[in-house]
Amino acid sequence: MILKYLGTAAAEGFPAAFCNCENCKKARENAGKELRTRCQAMVDGKLLIDFPAETYLHAVRFGIDLSAIENLLVTHSHTDHFYAQELCNRGYRFALNMTAPALDIYGNVEVRAVFEEGTRREIRPAVAENLRFHTVRPFADFAAGDYRVLTLPAHHDEREEALLYCVQRGGKTLLWLNDTGPMGEDVFSFLAEKGVKADLVSFDCTFADEEKPSSARHMNIFQNCEMREKMVKYRIVNANTKYYVTHFSHNGAPFRDRMEQMAQKYGFIAAHDGAEVEV
Repeated sequence: MILKYLGTAAAEGFPAAFCNCENCKKARENAGKELRTRCQAMVDGKLLIDFPAETYLHAVRFGIDLSAIENLLVTHSHTDHFYAQELCNRGYRFALNMTAPALDIYGNVEVRAVFEEGTRREIRPAVAENLRFHTVRPFADFAAGDYRVLTLPAHHDEREEALLYCVQRGGKTLLWLNDTGPMGEDVFSFLAEKGVKADLVSFDCTFADEEKPSSARHMNIFQNCEMREKMVKYRIVNANTKYYVTHFSHNGAPFRDRMEQMAQKYGFIAAHDGAEVEV
């Protein structure tokens, strides 16, 4: 599998839209290198994880054929992870000669509610008939095209069942652990019972190396280390597993060089917009 990080920032982006802190002002001076858009990832050019408003920008910036995407996994309903309105443009006269005729979307009940509300005013029948929504809950095990997908509960928002994803294909396994605080033992037990051996783990690292996270809904690099240790304990990783960190807040000064040095210090790799890795 080929994983491509399309966006690597937290909800506000970096530099943040309305912010004039020193981090954001400095980032604007070198936006070509420091720009971090809201989080999204693509697997093999056929599967997307999350669908922020920057999806259009990502497609143009990285030369992506969005019409070739067959499956979309949505972690939760927050606006930085799911911009449903864009899906109204997938077909009719807005999109001709598309590569894949239909798109299968997977998400929780709140994501489905946002999908229905966000598209009901403008979506054309010819578009709607090729958008297939599947409601999924934590600890599910299903096929999404060529991929086997396991869903895991995120510790993120008590108002909905936010999800994490394990994606498998061709003997390779990706663990996408974005927008979550430290996971519970039930997550690791489930993965162990399913026989998961992760080749790549991508962690939420919103708070970078801040010693005291201001929210239990996200993690810092030290909590990432703790989660990695539990994965070793449950034998769901091995000596060759790659560990990435992403979803950086502007408050953590996520300048590319600084994040790379921080991550390397603790045995991780810091993702940046456009980073590509073979799983």
